[in-house]
Amino acid sequence: MVKRPYIVASIPIKSLEDLGLALGIEDADFVELRLDYYEKPEEIEYEGLKGKKFIMTLREPEEGGYRKFNPFVKKKLINIWREFGFIYDVEMRFIEKWGIDYENAIVSIHIFDEVPLISSVINTIAKYIDKAFAVKIAVKPFKGYKVFLASLLELGENIAVMPMDVDEVERIAFALLGSKLVYGYVTQPTASGQPHYKKLIEIFKKIFTN
Repeated sequence: MVKRPYIVASIPIKSLEDLGLALGIEDADFVELRLDYYEKPEEIEYEGLKGKKFIMTLREPEEGGYRKFNPFVKKKLINIWREFGFIYDVEMRFIEKWGIDYENAIVSIHIFDEVPLISSVINTIAKYIDKAFAVKIAVKPFKGYKVFLASLLELGENIAVMPMDVDEVERIAFALLGSKLVYGYVTQPTASGQPHYKKLIEIFKKIFTN
């Protein structure tokens, strides 16, 4: 039986007002703070955010992020987030290059320009599946991408898949097929194809009644 996916309310943090808005969201399972929109995320007082169901994301520009950061700043922030018990979302490429601890983290892969081999992707993510909170694969449409994403969901409960540049219905459909996470926006989409998070709450409330 398919479990209800975790609903993530994603919000670009551009100011302390956005952070205050994120603190007030209580109806989503998690709130993703897209900190790559914030000019100096290292100046945020993260200790004061402890206990909140936040996902910390400092996305790389080549994988859909807003701005580039010094990798040493990013590593320092990841260590702070881990110390305070936050889930963080980090690119698989960054993990492998910088030796990042990915236990209970979201390991992300963004496939934008190439047509991947399913066997290659499975072999690449295999070592992350059991230790990570989720392995998240986001793709822009290519011939056969629906079959590709559905095949990845067969790998277990810790897989999340995200089609981009498609109708939001497709994201909802893959959540129903078993994606561990489904993302919706709060103030503006942080990735193409996101519905509003409250719409996701209403839809899944009707489907998963228990």
